[in-house]
Amino acid sequence: MRKALLLILSFYILVLLQTSFLVHFNIFGIIPNFIIIAVVLINFFENPEKKLGIIAGFFGGIFLDIFSGNFLGFYTLILLAASLFLKYAFRRYIRIWT
Repeated sequence: MRKALLLILSFYILVLLQTSFLVHFNIFGIIPNFIIIAVVLINFFENPEKKLGIIAGFFGGIFLDIFSGNFLGFYTLILLAASLFLKYAFRRYIRIWT
């Protein structure tokens, strides 16, 4: 519960930073999207049986939808599908011997 609340707060800060400050920094014509990078990294480094990556995909998508001009649910569906795909791929095809 504590991790999820910290994750929600950090995603809110990242979205505010991304939509207000980082819009002015185009890297080869691309604006960096830290929420997508954070969701992928959380799912990459987390245990595939845990659910924090799915929560990260959902709330990251909600915050991106709130602050974007697209219709509500666009980024939520994309990030949630990416989180579920990464969880499935890591659970099914990657074995870590510890």
